[in-house]
Amino acid sequence: MECTVNREIRNYREGVVMGLSMRQTIWGGAALIIAGAANFGLRLFIGKETASVLCILLAALPAAIGFMSYQGLNFEQFARAWLRTNFRHAGWYVYRAVSLYDTLHRAAVEERKHNKRRKKTRKTKKEQKHNVVQKQKSA
Repeated sequence: MECTVNREIRNYREGVVMGLSMRQTIWGGAALIIAGAANFGLRLFIGKETASVLCILLAALPAAIGFMSYQGLNFEQFARAWLRTNFRHAGWYVYRAVSLYDTLHRAAVEERKHNKRRKKTRKTKKEQKHNVVQKQKSA
């Protein structure tokens, strides 16, 4: 008895029906349904031969989707990535060099300014409390 094992374990695909994966089986079934509906639905209008050719063309896309894999992505993942790249994140990307020293220096200056403001507000709050206490004592 011999059992073949893939060199790369991530390439393992479990066969559900006749060696096809679940995804391939579902898309193949969808292709069969589309082909049958197209053949029987269009036969009356465009003739038997033309309907047969058209049903094959209509069923080819879902059947191909079930078997397609591009750089480890199935069709749905690839389509999502393609749409995101071409429409959602479309535009010009301009590279601008950023000096780390300048960035850190600006951040430090801003922090110093923030600390000075905070100290001033603390002093004014203390002075206000002190003034309120003095007014209460004198009254």
